[in-house]
Amino acid sequence: MKKYFILLLIAINLGLGVQGFSAMTKSEKEKLENQINKAYEKKDTKTEKSLIVKYLNEFPNDAGYLNMLGTLYDDEENYKEAEKWYLKAIDKGSLIAISNLAYNYIELEDYAKAIKYYKEYAKVADNPDNYYWMGFAYSYLEDYKNAKEWYLKAVKTDEGGFSENQLGVIFDNEGNQKEAMKWYLASIKKGDLWAYNNLAVDYIALGDYENAKKWLEKGLELIKKSSDYSDNLELQKSLKENLDYIKKAK
Repeated sequence: MKKYFILLLIAINLGLGVQGFSAMTKSEKEKLENQINKAYEKKDTKTEKSLIVKYLNEFPNDAGYLNMLGTLYDDEENYKEAEKWYLKAIDKGSLIAISNLAYNYIELEDYAKAIKYYKEYAKVADNPDNYYWMGFAYSYLEDYKNAKEWYLKAVKTDEGGFSENQLGVIFDNEGNQKEAMKWYLASIKKGDLWAYNNLAVDYIALGDYENAKKWLEKGLELIKKSSDYSDNLELQKSLKENLDYIKKAK
């Protein structure tokens, strides 16, 4: 969901931009491209990055490799450096770099710029994966009207229930618990574990501790069975804290 990678470097680079003069021969160029592909396949990002830099020293107008270098810095969470390379890629005609840059601004928490570039990308391609992030960005800017609009679009293709959960959060922020709980339940049906916690919090607010306890325990049970157990530590903490609250409140 979050961004797009170039998988077949050579294929994607065909026809991208007019390259400047290079002392590198055709066979040397092909050899370097093969080395980059092998480094990618081996997940040797350090070698891959150095080879791409070498390639760009010879062919600085190659939009595909400029974008790829941006994704490598993105993976390292060096978002400012990624931004630099995405902008260069966009300048040379890469469209996918526009979407990548938009998500990069999500990581940088520059939500206004994220929206700007997602809108730019939408002018040339309609990718439903971006709907969620548009909603996310608007939500952080507390523009709930636009956030709801994009999350509602995302619901149609969101298989994990993330959009439904976020809609629940927005309705809770607006004080509409009835609508919020409806969306949490819809999110739970798709398997989003945070929705268990959020639904339980609404039941706690309503004083319905039995239902709150039921959803919290279900959430904890599912986390234990999940392959993402270690990635859900924050959620586990929240579920346990809410269960402790219920025990003390009774």
